[in-house]
Amino acid sequence: MRTAPTRATNRRYPAFALVTCLLVLPALAAPAEALFAVVPAVLAALAALARYPVGPLTLVRAAAVAAGASLLGDLGFLLTREGLAEVKWALPWLPFELLALLVLLPRVVRGVPPRQAAVLGTLTGFAAVVLPLRFSLRNSHGVLEQSVLGVMSAAFLVLVAGGFGLRQRVQDDRRAEAIERARREQRLQVARDLHDFVAHEVTGILLETQAARLVEYDETRTKELLARLEAAGQRALSSMDDTLRVLREPETRTEPPSTRVRGLADLPVLLRRFEGAGHPRTALDLERALAGTLPPEAEDAAYRLVVEALTNIRRHAPGAGLVTVTASRTEAGLRIAVSDDAGSPTAPATPPRTAGGTGLPALTERFESLRGSLVAGPGAAGWTVVGVLPLEETAR
Repeated sequence: MRTAPTRATNRRYPAFALVTCLLVLPALAAPAEALFAVVPAVLAALAALARYPVGPLTLVRAAAVAAGASLLGDLGFLLTREGLAEVKWALPWLPFELLALLVLLPRVVRGVPPRQAAVLGTLTGFAAVVLPLRFSLRNSHGVLEQSVLGVMSAAFLVLVAGGFGLRQRVQDDRRAEAIERARREQRLQVARDLHDFVAHEVTGILLETQAARLVEYDETRTKELLARLEAAGQRALSSMDDTLRVLREPETRTEPPSTRVRGLADLPVLLRRFEGAGHPRTALDLERALAGTLPPEAEDAAYRLVVEALTNIRRHAPGAGLVTVTASRTEAGLRIAVSDDAGSPTAPATPPRTAGGTGLPALTERFESLRGSLVAGPGAAGWTVVGVLPLEETAR
């Protein structure tokens, strides 16, 4: 099956044939010296109209051939002995050649690598600028005036065409950078969601499975365990679907699609699941009427902080007996804190905590991007994670 570019290229073949006929057929009635005007005009027109690559022919090669042929045509006219009256038959091809070079110039400036664009753009522009001299130097009257006027007019057109091509190149570069930033943000969003939500559920499944191997078999407890594992697996799959939806979006998006945003209103359900899985008791101190009134970015960051803290407690603080979550509005903004009592004298002994992964650093970057701060370290009884978000800045 033919592709769209192939069909577009095939539609240009009649245009190539028509342009060639219009430029070549009149030369049949002209002297042999007409080749110095016809060949450069035909090559420049075909180079300006073609869609590249055409087999082994690229835009770089086509532009080099067209500009070189134009300069050779100028040289051929300078070497002939006829005057203006004898070569005036070549004037009809000049506007076509000049127009073709002016169309070819922005294509070169826009679509060729920088170094080649500088060289070929200069060569093509120079060929267009000196093109009027091909005939003005043949005139014995007013040579200087005609030459200066022709060169200045052509130079103005070359500057316009080159500036247009340069503007398009800058726009293309900015568009490519925007797409690359969007793709990078999409990948980071996928990584964050996989870590925050999917890894949270998988960690719970893993720890419950390990704990089940240490106790004797009990049918009732086993059924409850399997029900919790099934629910956790379904939540992990749901989070995975939300995350992978980012990757299914068209690659031409300039803004990354967002996954589901969770917030403070989801904390009670999160803590009930955490406590129901056999983990420490939880206590939630959520300021009344605070949930659902904050900017989505603040709600999502606060929820992710609690998820990360609970995941770390699962991994590194199995001896914790109580986990306290506090969310309140302060003068500094939203303050969300998660603490455990794994280090208190009354809590069971627990092994020392090892270095974590990238969760807290990534979460710190998220808070700092919202002009907030995040601190994690030993607290009064155990380990504490505290995040602060200035709500005014976040809203803006």
